[in-house]
Amino acid sequence: MSFTFVGTSMAVHKFLDWDMEEEPFVLIGIHSTVEPYRMAFLINKYLKVCFKRDQRDQDVRLINYVAQFPVYHYEDKEQNAKIFLVANHCRAELKATASVGSLFEGDASTTVKSTLVKEYRKVDYLIKIEKDAEHYPTKKLLNKLIEIPQVISVYEIDTMIIKNTDYLIFE
Repeated sequence: MSFTFVGTSMAVHKFLDWDMEEEPFVLIGIHSTVEPYRMAFLINKYLKVCFKRDQRDQDVRLINYVAQFPVYHYEDKEQNAKIFLVANHCRAELKATASVGSLFEGDASTTVKSTLVKEYRKVDYLIKIEKDAEHYPTKKLLNKLIEIPQVISVYEIDTMIIKNTDYLIFE
C-alpha cells in the first residue's frame, strides 16, 4: 500500500496491489429440457428443499438488449449456505428501428438467445452454492440431482475458467 500526498490540505490515496477477495462458491451444471419454474419445482420435490423465485431476474445488459435470467433461491440453514438456481439461457428481444421510408415503418424486434455463462453454453441450469467446496456435501447433492427423471446430466463446473463471474452475483 502506498500513499501520495498532494499539498498539505488534500490527500490522494492510492492502493497498490489491492486484491478483492472473492467469496468461495461451488457451481453445478444441469442439462435438462424443462422450463425454469418446472426445474425449481422438481428440485424442491426430490431434494425436499424450498427454492423460491426472486422478485428480480438477473439482468445482463448487452449492446442492443437486456437479457433477463430467472433466479430462484434457497437458504440451507443446516449448512449455512445460500443456494441459487438460475437458467443459463434466456430469450430476449433485440430492438431495431426500421429505416425511414421502408415498406414496414416502426420498430422491429427479433428474438435472440442469450447465455449467462458463455464458457458453458450447453449447460441449461446453474446451481450456485455460496460456500467453500470443502465444507459443503457437493457429491451428495449431485447424486440427488441425477435421480430426477427430467435431468439428463449434472456435474460440478470448474469456476476458474469462467471469465466473467460478475454475472453470478445474485444479490
